[in-house]
Amino acid sequence: MVSWRQKVRDLEEENRFLKEKIEQLEKRLLAYENAHTPPSKSKKKPPKKEPSGKLGAPLGHQKYEREDPEPTGSVEYVEDTCPYCTTKLGKPIETKHILEEEIPEPQPIEVIDHIINHYECSKCHKHVVASNNAPKSRFGKNIHAHVALLKFEDRLPLRKTMSSLERHYGLTLSNVSVHKINRRVAKKLEPHYKTLICRIRKANVTYVDETELKVDGKTYHLWTFVTEIEVLFVIRKSRGPKVIEEILGEKFQGVICCDGWTAYSSYSSNLQRCWAHILRESKELAKKYDFFFGFHISLKDIFEKIKKLRAKPPSLKTRQSWKEKLTLELNQIAEQMWAYKEFRTFSTKLKNGIDYWFTCLINLFVEPTNNIAERALRELIVQRKIMGGLRREEGARIMEVITSVIATTKIEGKPLFRTIRSQL
Repeated sequence: MVSWRQKVRDLEEENRFLKEKIEQLEKRLLAYENAHTPPSKSKKKPPKKEPSGKLGAPLGHQKYEREDPEPTGSVEYVEDTCPYCTTKLGKPIETKHILEEEIPEPQPIEVIDHIINHYECSKCHKHVVASNNAPKSRFGKNIHAHVALLKFEDRLPLRKTMSSLERHYGLTLSNVSVHKINRRVAKKLEPHYKTLICRIRKANVTYVDETELKVDGKTYHLWTFVTEIEVLFVIRKSRGPKVIEEILGEKFQGVICCDGWTAYSSYSSNLQRCWAHILRESKELAKKYDFFFGFHISLKDIFEKIKKLRAKPPSLKTRQSWKEKLTLELNQIAEQMWAYKEFRTFSTKLKNGIDYWFTCLINLFVEPTNNIAERALRELIVQRKIMGGLRREEGARIMEVITSVIATTKIEGKPLFRTIRSQL
């Protein structure tokens, strides 16, 4: 018969085993469920909202209507005699117009034969080639621009790009040809890409973010540098400050808006830490620990004060005074968190960024969140989900150049096709 002491030992051993198992599972779950997990990778599904019972736009919402285009042709329908009694009808008493918008039938490609005559001078015997503007590539500029936009704006894989060109224009290309066309487009856009870097180095504020991207099965990092009118993508092996220095230079005078990654503070002390990041982490802790909820509300209150001060900004002196008050308040909150071992990591994040949380109060042109950079990355994250990764570094270079020019062109409000074509 088993003694009660043995039963206690068995239960203690089982308890130890279960605690270790729970700890292992929590660590595995943390990789998928934390404040930085994007919705696409989250295992948790957001709770379904209860229907309000009202359909359509809210009251007072401005109605959206497409403007009528200018007709490019017309078809008029007339009747001379009454179909019922054959009496002549005369002039119509009313005319109605129905506009029909239609795309043209798929058009075959134009094939232009460039005939370049060569000569030999009878006097000096020099070889003379007729002046010409013949292309160096077999494919024209329209094809180059269209292929680049199908791949990097419309997110089509190579085979879909090929089938789209064949369906619309009867143009048959191989996947190698599509890749070579994109390589030539990237080479032509290289000067524009370098110009973007020069312009970003002169910006008053740059929003920077990064995410992982597989290249040849290895982990690289996709960086974005965003200003008011520029978007730059960079794909590098490193996630360190050298990448920031490579793009912004050694003497960048502007403010960098970023998350808490140490590479930024290693490069510059003129930072604005992202409030969206820290509030997301705070929200997750409040879900996990009921007694953290008060801290989360306090942080939200500080953020609300920042937004109010920026909405109707007082004088610089008043804003500096508010910065000192809010810095002290945030420091006190971080100190109170430190009393709980579960919150010490989060408390350290707040303290480490204490000089960077309120830069946006002094410099009103700086946003308190890094949402601008996150939105810029979103387009390439979708492409990453579609293609999985890149095969070679050459593909990474093609991608960063073409997508940077496309994203910047869209911000500038310029027509994509014509702008890309003009750069070729």
